[in-house]
Amino acid sequence: MAIERSRLKRDRILFYCGLILLLAGLPGLALGSLFHDSARIPVVGDAYDSWGWINQTFALLGIFIAVLGVLLLAFSLRGGAIDKSEIADAVGEE
Repeated sequence: MAIERSRLKRDRILFYCGLILLLAGLPGLALGSLFHDSARIPVVGDAYDSWGWINQTFALLGIFIAVLGVLLLAFSLRGGAIDKSEIADAVGEE
C-alpha cells in the first residue's frame, strides 16, 4: 500500500482542527452560555434568571461547532493505523 505524505499531512491537519473545534464548541460555547448565568458574569446585560436569545444563540453555535469538529475527526481517522515500516517503505528508507 502506497502512502502519500500529502494524505498523512492532510489527515493530521483535519485531526487537530477537529479537536480544536470540538473543545471550543462544547465546553466553550455551549456550556459557557450556562456558566455565565450561574456565575453572574455580566457579559451582555444582567438578566441571569432567564434563558434568552443570546444564550440560545451561543448554545446552538457551540453545538454546531462541536458537530463540525466531530465530523473533521471522523474524516481524519479514515486512513487507519500506519506502521513505521510502511512509512519507511513509502519514503524509500530501509
